[in-house]
Amino acid sequence: MNDARLLRTLRNAAAAALMLLPTALPAATAPLVSADWLGAHRDDVTVIETAKDPALFDGVGHIAGAVFVPYGDIAVERETDDGPVDYLVPDAGAFTALMRDAGVDAGGTVVIAPAGTRVAGDMTVAARLYWALRYYGHDDVAVLDGGAAAWAAAGGGTADSPAGLPGDGDFAARLARPGIRVSTADVADVLENGGATLVDNRPLTQYTGLAGKDYVDGLGHLPGARPVPFDLFSVSRDGIHYWRDGEAVRRILAAMDVGEDQPVIAYCNSGHVSSMAWFAISEIGGRDDTALYDGSLHAWTRSADRRAMLRP
Repeated sequence: MNDARLLRTLRNAAAAALMLLPTALPAATAPLVSADWLGAHRDDVTVIETAKDPALFDGVGHIAGAVFVPYGDIAVERETDDGPVDYLVPDAGAFTALMRDAGVDAGGTVVIAPAGTRVAGDMTVAARLYWALRYYGHDDVAVLDGGAAAWAAAGGGTADSPAGLPGDGDFAARLARPGIRVSTADVADVLENGGATLVDNRPLTQYTGLAGKDYVDGLGHLPGARPVPFDLFSVSRDGIHYWRDGEAVRRILAAMDVGEDQPVIAYCNSGHVSSMAWFAISEIGGRDDTALYDGSLHAWTRSADRRAMLRP
């Protein structure tokens, strides 16, 4: 894919998505909803809690009636041209089954709730599930700002454990949207021909090559990538983690020299924490020309030639 085609793909994704939406947009199509909003609409939505560790909910409780979807079900191993790669979005069939088990209907509103007690492994996972739903064509989805912790603080009903999976949804994954997910081949094309700005959403110690992850075969960052750590997009109030607003997101991008003249591709080690950056940049910051590199450096470093391109 050359740079002109990539530019058109990313910038036209929003227009294609709008064609799929109903004329009257439901209220929950805002990317973020508050605990008060959820309280007023609780009977009209499906609430899905998610996190890397279910124990994150122990201190705040589960939203009454909410089901729980593990991170491991939304970041899976799949076969690629480089062999098996972990942490990828499930295929359409597996994702359809997962959402049906969770009780998601094709025309239903979904609210995704992290625990609200952490950024990594919590807010990041909620953003990952939101991205996956959008990728498979479900637009009536929102993230609960502050998660279950904000819900409990607002006086919402809680339970000691999540509800059982109802298994009665009629969700069906629709045609995948390439404009919000890019592949290793797409990123390689950008490095050769330009056409997009890469943003590295890992901690700076990993960006600079001072640290790494055992599932990434190499240290450093992709050439030309701008450092934009994922946790810049959160703010803590009274021990609850919330999202920064659109103005703050745009200030962060400007400070990190991420211009508006070309699309953005967010990456990390696997596509996990960069899901949070994608959500902030695209859904809160209004940059609908933003895509997520699914698999990220874990996928990139499957090749020795690509490993050699990493920069400290």
